[in-house]
Amino acid sequence: MSWEQPPPKYSLLRQFLCRKVSKVTILALLSLLIIYQYVLPAAILPHHALLFPFEKSNFDGGRVPVVAPLVGKVHALFGDPNPTYERALRLQERHAEQIGHPMFVLREKLLSGLWSKPAYILCVILQELTLPEDVRLQWLMWNDADIVIMNSQISLDTFIPPQIEFDYVNLLVTNDRHGLNNGVFLIRVNDWSVKLLSEVIAFHKVRPNVHLKYSEQSALENVIQDAAWRKAVVEVPQYWFNAYPTSTDKEKFKPHEFRAGGLQIHFAGNKDGGRSDRMNQWMNISEQLLPEWDMPVEQSFYPQALKNFWAELSEKRASKGIEGGGSFKAQLSNEMVTTSAEQSSPATDIPPQNTELASA
Repeated sequence: MSWEQPPPKYSLLRQFLCRKVSKVTILALLSLLIIYQYVLPAAILPHHALLFPFEKSNFDGGRVPVVAPLVGKVHALFGDPNPTYERALRLQERHAEQIGHPMFVLREKLLSGLWSKPAYILCVILQELTLPEDVRLQWLMWNDADIVIMNSQISLDTFIPPQIEFDYVNLLVTNDRHGLNNGVFLIRVNDWSVKLLSEVIAFHKVRPNVHLKYSEQSALENVIQDAAWRKAVVEVPQYWFNAYPTSTDKEKFKPHEFRAGGLQIHFAGNKDGGRSDRMNQWMNISEQLLPEWDMPVEQSFYPQALKNFWAELSEKRASKGIEGGGSFKAQLSNEMVTTSAEQSSPATDIPPQNTELASA
């Protein structure tokens, strides 16, 4: 039986592909394509820039640019395995992926005790400062290991102080009735933060006679009380991003309490040994993405609450004739928030210290 000869055009193609020079040419072209598609972007852009598309479709079918988030998420989880903390970290990862926030997770101890926290944040800031200014992150949010994301639709960029009036602000913190709680805070990526964190890390060596009741948390609290640092620090309402758990059927809340639509809950303190159970109960809710908890920012309390806060702070600054940096605590005029700073929950609800970075 004889075989039909292939058409002339296929014969020419077969002859081309069989030539050694042609094979080398094709391999070279494929290599160049791979380099152009994958290697060059990774070499030119910061690692987190590759997480974001450059454009997306809008509702009318056109093409619109995508603005990469300005805030990165910083976490630490190391030591003995802790399934509850790992589950909470997965929720943080889901949030980061959904919004596009770069996420940094420390998996090895850097310093003893809780001092890995400021050390790792400093490492991330220094890493970002090596990048061109137009592509680096502008802020970082630190989250302790016992934080449960409840609203995956809230971008961390929501909490950035309004420009240009509040460009002097470099640190957003929250307090409970025991003072500073740094389980969650936002810090700007700049040289001010490098110097601040360096002073915090060195605090127990430079000022060994000062008792640090809550380790690095107390060190940070001592440092930012100094006038040189205080003017760039703003204390914001605790329920914005460092809320403590509350019952699910309340209509009015105290300033530290979580409410529907809020970003996350901080399960600080574990005197009764029930933190893991409480976290898992709330994670059961969070993972379902129920609309009464997981909602667009426009449907949450945030737009009005943030607008009121920054407007009131602006008025206070103007009344005192302050144009540059200055430290003030603005009370929100919000019906959901108790206006008296003296009102707080029982001691059993508010722990006297921040949680550990990770399971010991």
